[in-house]
This record gives sequence, structure tokens and C-alpha cells, in this order.
Amino acid sequence: SLPRVFNNGASMTPTCYDCLPPLAAKFSMQERVRCINCRQALKDVDFIDDSTKKNEDLLKWVYNVVETRSIEMDGGERVIIPMFDMFNHCSAGHEIEMSFDESGSAVAYTTVDVPAGSPLHVSYGNYYLTNPSATFAKYGFIDESCPSTFCKMMDIIPSTELRDIGLSFSRMLFYNTGEVSEEVYDVLLYQILSESKQAQKEFYNACVNGDYETKQAYHNEYMGKTIAKLKDHVDKFLKDLQSLSDKTMTKDVNEHPRLPLIMAHNELCYNIFMSVKSNIDPIAQQYSQY
Repeated sequence: SLPRVFNNGASMTPTCYDCLPPLAAKFSMQERVRCINCRQALKDVDFIDDSTKKNEDLLKWVYNVVETRSIEMDGGERVIIPMFDMFNHCSAGHEIEMSFDESGSAVAYTTVDVPAGSPLHVSYGNYYLTNPSATFAKYGFIDESCPSTFCKMMDIIPSTELRDIGLSFSRMLFYNTGEVSEEVYDVLLYQILSESKQAQKEFYNACVNGDYETKQAYHNEYMGKTIAKLKDHVDKFLKDLQSLSDKTMTKDVNEHPRLPLIMAHNELCYNIFMSVKSNIDPIAQQYSQY
């Protein structure tokens, strides 16, 4: 029942990374580095024979089986549970939870009534519920049920203050409805307020202390600048995605069989960003008239 072909980051080629937007490429290359490090570590294991250690395709397959079919237990140990590893992930909702009985056996059970013939899903973890790029890099599939994606703002220099108010892959989100998470606006405004340290500090304190009135007052005052900054980012990323699409179309899919999935990932991001654009463009137009 184990797959022989994987499409995750550890299995990609440099050409694949070159056709992905920065965040997905980063996640995918991290998986490749982890796979390489694992193969290097296995060379020091005495009970594995030399012919196996030299078989890079086999070692990559072993790595992918463990990484994509195991779950992490308390304390960081990873285990593969027969049958449970057959359940797929779904961000929109899952029907299966797991527990352990007194003897240590794993027990899977449904949390809702499930009609006969319906698929059963689990959650691979909260990290993947809002991050389809991470899911693709780790597991090699496109989670079309995911309602959101990270806003792809990769040029922000992290700080304690920014993390406190929402700088995170799981909080700064664009939704397929076109909505933008509150944290995106907060982080953008905090950057804009760097011209006035006093105002920046007051806004930060309002965010972390739940002072909605002060926070909203700042947003109202600077919404024109914030929405313009957001629109510039969205337009640039959409342009970059189009360039990636053009580049991908020049590649040979027979030589790089993962390209269709990469294009599907980029299209998922494109559709979400287009939904956001359709919502923020009229607002930006309104403020540009003042």
C-alpha cells in the first residue's frame, strides 16, 4: 500500500524550486535538506549494509515514507500507525480523531455521523490548516479544501513586536473569500508608523493590550497608506506568479513530472490573491481620490 512516487519538496529538482513562489520554494528546499541530512546520518548506522547506504533512491523513499505517513507524539517521537496512516488530510473539517487505550493501542473514531461511502479525513496538524504551501512541500499534494494561505509577505524583517501583533505564517492570511486577516493590516500599519516612534509604540500597546478603540483610530487615520501598501504587494505577487507560470510552460513535463502539481499550487495562490484584489481595489480607488 506504500506509494512509490512522491511529489513533495524532498523529491523535487532545482527546476521545480525555480518554478515555485518564494515561500513554497523555501519550504520545499528545507524538506530536501532534511532528506539529505537523513541520508548522511544513515551512513553512520552500523546495521545498515553498504549497498543500502549507497542506494540514494531507496534512502529517499524511506525518508518520504516516514515523513509523510508518520505522526508526531508528545515528546517529538514519530510513529507510523497501520491503517491510520491511510487517512487523508482536510483543512475544511475532518471526521476522524485518534486516542490510545490503556494497552497503548491506537483507536480511531468518528466525531460526526458519516454516510456510507464517504471519505474519512484527519488533520495533519494546525500548522497545515491555513498553509497549503507547507502541506505541498511536506506531503506533496494540493489541499484545495484550505480556505486561506499566508499573505506571502516575505520581505518583512522579524522583530519581537511584529511577532506579538501577528507576524506569523498561520496568522497573516488571505482567504479565498477575498477577506484579509486583521494581523495583515496590523503588521503593515506598524511598519508605516515607524516614521513616528511614539505613534508606533501607542499602536503596539493597543494591539497587545486589547485596546480596540485606540487601535481602530490608528487604522482609520492611516487606512489610505495601509491599503495602498497592501495593493502594491498583491499586484506584485500576482505579476510574479504570472512570470512563474510563463517559465513553467517552457519546461518539459516528461523531464519534470511534478510541474503540473506545481502549477496547481501556483494557481491556488493566484485565485486567492485575485479574490483579495477584487475586494481591496475599490477601497484603494476610494482612498486615492482624497
